[in-house]
Amino acid sequence: MVIGRHYGQSVTVPLWGIAISGGPQRILVDTGVHDCAWVDANLGPCKQAPEEHLDRALREYVGWGVDEVDIVINTHLHFDHCGGNALLPYATCYIQTAEWDFAAAPLPTQNPYYYEFLIGRESLDHFRWRFVSGILDLMPGVRIFPTPGHTPGHQSVAVKTGDGIVVIAGDCANCMENIVDELPVGIVHDTAQEIASLRRIKKIADLVIPGHDPDVRAGSAGIELRAKLKHIERENPVPGPLG
Repeated sequence: MVIGRHYGQSVTVPLWGIAISGGPQRILVDTGVHDCAWVDANLGPCKQAPEEHLDRALREYVGWGVDEVDIVINTHLHFDHCGGNALLPYATCYIQTAEWDFAAAPLPTQNPYYYEFLIGRESLDHFRWRFVSGILDLMPGVRIFPTPGHTPGHQSVAVKTGDGIVVIAGDCANCMENIVDELPVGIVHDTAQEIASLRRIKKIADLVIPGHDPDVRAGSAGIELRAKLKHIERENPVPGPLG
């Protein structure tokens, strides 16, 4: 979760999908795993309650059917962030070109997290994908922006809301600790890029939805970043000038 910290501790790692409503189109950021039993058998322990399945969660939390989602934004193409894409028959999927290219030939250290059948070369029409290079203002108040480091083509999403700017971080930040302390996640492709991306989020966000933070609550707009930063400042005040 956080590089260099918490060795030996066990944590239940949630997987989040985020619905963006209130605009002209229904947007879903990340779609979770495609089949928890498959993940459990091939990668590691995975538990999913019936109400956490994508179709039921969309219906019960947001009031959408799977055939009503217009746009999917995948922060990256690891198995736990794009597994439900194929369940959304009419959604157009947005991904950074660099991520699509890396997924076709990942480094050996990341090869276990990419599965071709999940990202469309078999199960999802190639022409449903839209390839992004850099920043894209998808619509007023919704901006896709690159946050490489975890993977070469990782992207995050900034959403302007009445409560401030919410950044959907994906796995650029597994949890708030990554952002507050500017510490990379455990799986990193480029450490320097990862730290720069964390600082970018830290600079613009009022609230953050990290990719795997147990403190995120379903149905919320994320965790307040400014409050956490102020708490850190109170605990560690910067000394004033001598004189």
